[in-house]
Amino acid sequence: MNDDGQNDGVKTLLENSRRIIEAEISWISCLLLFFATVYSVVRLDLLWAAFGIFALSLYVLPIIMTRDPFRAVPWEMTLLLSIPMLLHISDGSEIFSENIAWWDDMTSLAMAFSLSTLGLLLTIELEMFTEVRMNRPLSIFFVFMFTLAISGFWYLGEFIGDSLFGTDNLTTNDAVMDGLLWTMIGGVLMGIVYGAYTKTMSKERRQALGMIHLWEVRLWRKD
Repeated sequence: MNDDGQNDGVKTLLENSRRIIEAEISWISCLLLFFATVYSVVRLDLLWAAFGIFALSLYVLPIIMTRDPFRAVPWEMTLLLSIPMLLHISDGSEIFSENIAWWDDMTSLAMAFSLSTLGLLLTIELEMFTEVRMNRPLSIFFVFMFTLAISGFWYLGEFIGDSLFGTDNLTTNDAVMDGLLWTMIGGVLMGIVYGAYTKTMSKERRQALGMIHLWEVRLWRKD
């Protein structure tokens, strides 16, 4: 009995340690997103500032709803949200764009990954905090369609910004079509990747992240 109690204590300690480490890495990743958003606000880069604020809102929602600071979004998702903003605000990005032919395509793909990450977070949080329920295929399709929809609004926002502030975010129709194409490819890839990602995630990590109640896989539900 004592051995069982000690084993349970060690298991609980390991689970808590894993949970704390996951949360700390996620917080560090979120700091990148936070400072990139603040920088965009200071520069009055309204479109990217809105993107950052929306992403940060999705990040803090699980923490606020559960009142648990360790119930943070997985760090890899937060990092994917941060990468396009870091590429955008980096001065070196313009140099690479002028000298490397595929740089714009890579940034477009990174943006698609970021938008699809927003779609996944929205899907998970809808299932966690509302009565919305989706099976796995529908969740993947939702992520894909959300990515396409938000990219359309994104380019519309860039067009409005160019018209109002005289910026040059949209250069040619070909560039817009290329961006939408990469968004579609990124949405398909990330829908498949996220389907496999949530399926292969260990039960302990799902519990630590608060994903144990995802309706799409019955075995994930607590008894």
